[in-house]
Amino acid sequence: MQIFQFIGSPICAVGIGLVLAILTLGRSLTREQILKEMEKGMASAGIIMLVTGGGGALGQIIKDSGLGSYIAQGLAGSGLPIVILPFVIATLIRFIQGSGTVAMTTAASITAAIVAESGGNPYMAALACCVGSLFFSYFNDSYFWVVNRTLGVSDTKDQIRTYSITSTIAWAVGFAEIMILSIFFH
Repeated sequence: MQIFQFIGSPICAVGIGLVLAILTLGRSLTREQILKEMEKGMASAGIIMLVTGGGGALGQIIKDSGLGSYIAQGLAGSGLPIVILPFVIATLIRFIQGSGTVAMTTAASITAAIVAESGGNPYMAALACCVGSLFFSYFNDSYFWVVNRTLGVSDTKDQIRTYSITSTIAWAVGFAEIMILSIFFH
């Protein structure tokens, strides 16, 4: 059983997958060609990994400093519908820090107890965290780079038009949908 846990750990699984890919897919390539292809992959993935790691660190600082809880307590006492709280927290963290994943998970962990205590619907709160994290994706978000590199967009203005504006439209439409759903599922 321990061998499966070891092999299934993320680092080992990725390493095994890499070795298998090199051995099977690289049969028709020379060693130099394989190294060149690996170098290209690392160059494009490097910025994504760097931004994700930095975003995660900043998200943890926001959580550990108590800033997120401070904002949550302030919003909880405002009289707004409880489903707005995780949405606003996720949106603020996304805007401050940049990473959608960090915004989503941090907002969920900060607001879970408040939503539970108030009798709010946890599924609606989770949905609000997800939608709130869609707000204006920009350079600090690793997915911003994934989308723009996949589409081949290199100009900064085009990158903002291509993904940042569309993610904000999705955020606004999602907020409207959450508010409509919260009428029926509170």
